[in-house]
Amino acid sequence: MKIDKNNILNVCIDKQNELITSFKNRLNGMESEAFEQEDSASQTEDRSAGNIELLNAIGKEHDFALRELEFLKSLSTEKEHTIVEPGSVVVTDKMTFYICVSIEEFEVDGKSLFGISTKAPIYANMRGLEKGKSFQFNETVYQIKDVY
Repeated sequence: MKIDKNNILNVCIDKQNELITSFKNRLNGMESEAFEQEDSASQTEDRSAGNIELLNAIGKEHDFALRELEFLKSLSTEKEHTIVEPGSVVVTDKMTFYICVSIEEFEVDGKSLFGISTKAPIYANMRGLEKGKSFQFNETVYQIKDVY
């Protein structure tokens, strides 16, 4: 039984929005903390410099998460895939993948899936394959049972 791709995409978008909200909350909290410290000048300068570096790093992660959200929104759930490519669901004998962005294991309609980025090494091994083919990643061989 195929998992509805609209449901899969909606869960992925929700997870990405949660990640973005988490980054926003961290950024807001850190901005307040970084600029409201009442220590001596030398301590404040050291901490502020470190906090600003951390703010910049989290800001970059936030921006990356926003770009990934836009990529998710660009995926079509209408296309019936016959090969592994962005937007396809890949059912293997071991697990089910959704080719989108990197998302840890998630559940849709009682089934577990993993979001795989097109930049992930495992994707390079399965890209372009069709139902019935197999691929290896690390020491594990995966048999593709369905692609849609």
